Amino acid sequence: MLFAAERLMTSCHLSIDLVIGDVAVTQGKSYWACCVDPSSYLVKVGVGLESKLQEWFQVPQDVVSPRYDPDSGHDSGAEDTTVEAPPPYAFLTIGMGKILLSHGSALTSRDPNGCTVPLPPRIGICLDYEQGKVSFYDAVSFRELWECGVDCSGPVCPAFCFIGGGALHLQELVANKQERKVTIGGFAKLD
Repeated sequence: MLFAAERLMTSCHLSIDLVIGDVAVTQGKSYWACCVDPSSYLVKVGVGLESKLQEWFQVPQDVVSPRYDPDSGHDSGAEDTTVEAPPPYAFLTIGMGKILLSHGSALTSRDPNGCTVPLPPRIGICLDYEQGKVSFYDAVSFRELWECGVDCSGPVCPAFCFIGGGALHLQELVANKQERKVTIGGFAKLD
């Protein structure tokens, strides 16, 4: 199920909801953390160019996904060019208490197809705008889960995609330990 969600969401007949952060990053390094409810069906946690996320949000979800552009033939979300450009999105796929680690990550370099690992209690996301890269961490042990490049040619926003319902707690400021709960598709829990 996780591998199918990573590869293609266009044939999925489940509800797909995209939540885009209201604060865009335009410089420096930014870090935030979230807790994904382990019973969530499928959740994608990551970042994307604000313009591309807004564009995707305006198009019906059964036509375009943030991972695949139907015309491109590959998973970067952009057409082939002679210069290797980073993709406009970077998402970590989470579902049913597991994380799908894409091929090429440090932990899965021996497995070209990727692998799943148990969902940690909290996931940290670190965006380095100047370097054009995003890193995902187990925010409890600070172990890196995955790192990839992302297009930082414009404002970049945190983004969360809920497929078939899910819930997460967003930790806005790590220093203040304040959390905000986001619930999509009926996975509401009282704290």
